[in-house]
Amino acid sequence: YGWNEASIVFKNDKVNANVVLTGVKSIAANKSVVTKEFGVGFASYSYKLDQNLQLTRMISVKPSMKVHTGNPSFAVTIVLKNNGRQIQHLSYSERILVNYVLNSTQYIEKRKRPLSHEVDVRIDDKKEIGIAAVSATANKFLVLPARSERFVYDVAPPAVFMQCKRNDQEFSSQIKYKKDTLGTQIDLSLKPGEIKSFNIIIGIAEGQNFNDVQKQAEDLLTGADFNNTMEGLFAAQWKKRLPDLSKEKNIVLKREMLWNAHMVEASAKYSEYYKETFIPQGTVYSYFYGDNISNRDHLQAALPACYTNPELAKSAIRYVIKHSESDGEIKRGNYSGYGYTPPSLYKESDAQLYFFNTIAEYLEITKDYDFLKEKVDYYPAEAGKKDPVLIMLKKYFIYLRDEVGTGPNGLVKILNSDWSDSFFHEYSPNRYSGSAESHLNSAMVLAIFPKLINVLKQSGNPEATSLITALENYRTIIDSAFMKDLGDRNFAARAYLGRNLKFGTDIVSIEPQGYMLQIPGLSIKRKKEMYAYIKSKLITPEKIGARTREKPFWSGHNGEDGGIWFSLEYSLLLGVATFDKEEARSLLMKFSFDNYARQYPDYWVGHWTAADEVNSTLYREGLYEFWVGVPNLKEAFQGYCSHPHTWPLFCYFKLRQ
Repeated sequence: YGWNEASIVFKNDKVNANVVLTGVKSIAANKSVVTKEFGVGFASYSYKLDQNLQLTRMISVKPSMKVHTGNPSFAVTIVLKNNGRQIQHLSYSERILVNYVLNSTQYIEKRKRPLSHEVDVRIDDKKEIGIAAVSATANKFLVLPARSERFVYDVAPPAVFMQCKRNDQEFSSQIKYKKDTLGTQIDLSLKPGEIKSFNIIIGIAEGQNFNDVQKQAEDLLTGADFNNTMEGLFAAQWKKRLPDLSKEKNIVLKREMLWNAHMVEASAKYSEYYKETFIPQGTVYSYFYGDNISNRDHLQAALPACYTNPELAKSAIRYVIKHSESDGEIKRGNYSGYGYTPPSLYKESDAQLYFFNTIAEYLEITKDYDFLKEKVDYYPAEAGKKDPVLIMLKKYFIYLRDEVGTGPNGLVKILNSDWSDSFFHEYSPNRYSGSAESHLNSAMVLAIFPKLINVLKQSGNPEATSLITALENYRTIIDSAFMKDLGDRNFAARAYLGRNLKFGTDIVSIEPQGYMLQIPGLSIKRKKEMYAYIKSKLITPEKIGARTREKPFWSGHNGEDGGIWFSLEYSLLLGVATFDKEEARSLLMKFSFDNYARQYPDYWVGHWTAADEVNSTLYREGLYEFWVGVPNLKEAFQGYCSHPHTWPLFCYFKLRQ
């Protein structure tokens, strides 16, 4: 892995005094001398150092004003002020270790990893730019692919650069390196009351030569505000990129929705293989394992972008389409490596349903009906086979109808995975996948198909007529089976694996309830009665959200069997919004970061980001569930999941309609 170190040396006495500024064991951990602030596009560390020196270290990132055009670098701005009465002679240093490791191999001994990565560092003649190029060498028998081909490992890692432009009138600077460590050293003097500043640019090199890197650094600083850096160099650009919420009177919602909209932009990443930008689920999946999974999660993350950045939402939809086989299967995602999707034990039954939901919302919000005519690649991308989006929709429906199919009770089947990837952990899918039915999948059909049918009709595309008819017929069939099974219960069951293995008939399980409450055909009176009962079992007992189970099905009391999942509770909120918007708004506040911080002031993960799940009052309440078995769980930070950011933002805009 890489590491970073910033330090400053006081050179006023015969013995130089070195102060390390970064790291948990450094002065940065001392609250009495360091003030830390962060927000949209910046993080600031302000140090009160000895000899009356004030130092501010500001990290700024720039938003992408157009999709696919982001600059993969950031600025480190150093501002130094001498508040003393004597001249200060100083030397500032910023260093980074360039050490490329595949996420999926990080706990494998270096000599046993499939690839070795070597670093070659070059410095330009002016000593303003350093480029660390990374090369890959096979450690075992492998047939390495061409750069553009998908492969289980990444054989063409990007380069890393550091740039600091010289200013001989203000300071002396030079880029240095030692083995695989890039560094910048700036020597300067400060008179009493004098202020000096400089910028160090660090990033992923889009080009491998010095001219390319210089242009990239100049592009990053274009439009930067060097005179008002309290909120970073790019506050003005971020303000233009984010939605205008100036009329929002609720300060909690205003703060959190702007933060969440920023999260949508900041987390979006470009796939070189698929040539699309998407919003990853993040957390341990992307940021620990290196797995961009699952496509159902990427589709959910794209929902708020339909309002805030339609081009980003559209690219995310294309990204998922490009994981499609010609029979309508949508692969689970891009695992470690380059465009690679491995054989998987998961045969998901719901990817098409999540796709239908997101494209229906996209078309309804943007009215971009021409998107249905756009041709998009199948998987694999290098094969070059394309079809219009509308054809893809038809194939997705056929896959849902025929490959996923329906079970003995006429409900949509699970195969071996619906939203819950863990439902078969206690049971063999080899035994039950032929009969297992999902009430969640079935409720999704009844909630999503009406709006998909509506936008297809609104598109005026004559090629959609046959699909509309097929969707309507299928919806009618599933409606009959679902309502027969529901009967006069106040909640939907969860799943039937077999005739004598039924879940959620006497215990409320959240998964299908939100989509059930979104079904247009259910009366408002019935919805209110059902919600009152569901709320009493899943929401009322909780401080911050809606838990998955009234009581666990198994013995865990946590995770999918009792935790609080953002992707599920916000679906429930949308169901409530169909008949009681005020109650839905109260849920939005209950599910907020602000409420979490009030309930659990000492648990800092949850105040401004979260994993995909938080434990309920059933077990270790307020803490998040560890999904990784690493030697030291303290290493497994699981924040920055998309769901606690993207779902509330989407619901916020829905409630404003």
